[in-house]
Amino acid sequence: MKVLFLILLVCSSCRVGPVYHPPDPPTPAEWKAQVPNVQNVPSVDYWWEVFGDEILNDLEQQAVANNPSLQLAWDRVAEARATVGIARSDLYPQININPLYTNTGSLFQLNGVPTGLFPGLKPIVRIHTFEYFLPATLSYEVDLWGKYSRLYDSAIYNAQAQEDAYRATLLSLTADLASHYFNLRTLDAQVLLLEDTVKLRADSLKLTRSRFKSGISGSIDVSSAELELANTEAQYSDTVRQRRLFENAIATLIGIPASNFCLAPNPLSEIPPQIPPGVPSTILIQRPDIAQAERTMAAQHEQIGVAYASFLPSLSLTGTIGYYSPTLEDFLTWKSRYWQYGASGSQYVFDAGRRCSELGVAWARFWQADDNYRQVVLTAFQEVEDSLNNLDLEAKQFDSLQRAVTAADLTLNSANRRYKNGIVAYYEVIESQRSDLTVKLNLLNVLDQRYQATIALIKALGGGWGC
Repeated sequence: MKVLFLILLVCSSCRVGPVYHPPDPPTPAEWKAQVPNVQNVPSVDYWWEVFGDEILNDLEQQAVANNPSLQLAWDRVAEARATVGIARSDLYPQININPLYTNTGSLFQLNGVPTGLFPGLKPIVRIHTFEYFLPATLSYEVDLWGKYSRLYDSAIYNAQAQEDAYRATLLSLTADLASHYFNLRTLDAQVLLLEDTVKLRADSLKLTRSRFKSGISGSIDVSSAELELANTEAQYSDTVRQRRLFENAIATLIGIPASNFCLAPNPLSEIPPQIPPGVPSTILIQRPDIAQAERTMAAQHEQIGVAYASFLPSLSLTGTIGYYSPTLEDFLTWKSRYWQYGASGSQYVFDAGRRCSELGVAWARFWQADDNYRQVVLTAFQEVEDSLNNLDLEAKQFDSLQRAVTAADLTLNSANRRYKNGIVAYYEVIESQRSDLTVKLNLLNVLDQRYQATIALIKALGGGWGC
């Protein structure tokens, strides 16, 4: 018996199949794009607090608390953790208690009994029987080749992957909200600019009408001023329309019906903070989607060992102990004790290639997970490089546009003076107005792009940054 127990103990510690080794993807030594020289970055609890915007902070808290997609991701974590418990239960014996009581009355024919010896005995009699049974049954399949331990490990890795998926969803949610928020604030600035421009266009129209009545200018100046005013009003309406769309999108992200949500105007003006990207190797640690892909690959690798174990024999142990008696008086007494134990083995002989195909499926799914992991890593490095590239060149573009705005204001003022003095035609004023509005809108768009690139960089870094 001791020898059998020792054999079972040794065999139950065996694990067939290949050993998993975490991937070691090639990592660049440094970033290709220009890395900003950041001296001081505020220490914050959550990445969005780096922008110093209390309205954004409040919206992010609402999104984390109320967004259904994030709650769905957390429910998947709970499901995966419960699945771990199911897989763990297969590592232990299963014990069931099945009480049984029967009361049976049936006819029974007495064959071969001479009725002459027993005058009162009938050939067919009714027999009344009782059965009292209280068994405790144990069943256990010995994990000879690590099949169930690998299934348990696979479930653990899947649960860890779902936790990383939750963090990835959280990062995407908060990044999308911040992106929409700064898009909306940019449109607030554009709305304010267009409101001022509409007033200026209306003043220009009054001026051209006055000059037309005085005979100083022709009707074409009036119609041109009316055209510019109408175009600016249409542009203003379109900008307001876009702002409402972003407002509705923000409402959905924070879990509020769009009809019940309004956000006061808050024009964007200041430049975004600079974020240090750190070294490339930190990406492999900080990105939740990379961690999720690696844990998924580990879970699939364990399934390969499960497939290999299916080729080998299985051993099941069963045992029952309890009480059995046909009479209530003897039930639950020592003499009514009952036991039974045994063992059974199984080894497949022919399955038409089923197990070989299952092994091929396990390997194929593992390689798919490996391919996905390598693609996620490559995409992560690309996203950081793209964000750094955008931040570098958009900062230069912003500086150029600031100089262009100054020049456009000077040009417009000069054109207005020259027109009022009758030196130039109104066409020159129109061109100056168009250039001035275009360059100011472009400046606001580039400012928004700098915010979007900053958010994209933080997201690409996994919701943090290096020092």
